[in-house]
Amino acid sequence: MSRDPRENPYAEHERRDRAFCRALLGGFGGLLVAYLCADAAGVLPAAVSVRAATQRRNRVEISDRYEEYDPDLVLGIAVGDTRFRLNYAKCRAIVTRPVFGVTEWIIPSSFELQGRVFTVTALDPFAFLNAQGVRTISLPPTLRYTNQAERFPPETLRQVKLRRADGSETTLTPPLPSPLIPEPQEDQP
Repeated sequence: MSRDPRENPYAEHERRDRAFCRALLGGFGGLLVAYLCADAAGVLPAAVSVRAATQRRNRVEISDRYEEYDPDLVLGIAVGDTRFRLNYAKCRAIVTRPVFGVTEWIIPSSFELQGRVFTVTALDPFAFLNAQGVRTISLPPTLRYTNQAERFPPETLRQVKLRRADGSETTLTPPLPSPLIPEPQEDQP
């Protein structure tokens, strides 16, 4: 067998190397596809399954004890005719909305839940927006922040009563002033 002098002496090696790389990558690709199919079918043991490891990592444990967590962070916990998001560390409550069907909404100054007294200090920005059907809202004297909730009054709202600590009351009708209550001044050092 004689070689053509113009042919590259390494051309045969390059062809074999490319064929070897293609076969190797094809074999690994085939093994990968077989592994993924077996994992999707659930026939692999949990020790080598990516699917099983992902399920273990993403598992959410929910406690059986109700008092250990706030079950509905969006709607809040219903106490009386109001729903609240709770700050357990400071024993403060944020008003999120009334319970469905309330027309005369009286927000308490404080309430007791599971042996702890929570003070109502703020409105959620969408508290009034979520109060469809409410005609009268009575706000507590402990309220310090409205978070501009007065910008979204329900269409059915006829009056808002601001209760004061001394027992007096101010009645407002829509359109409501903004801010509804003056924001508290921070203490100067």
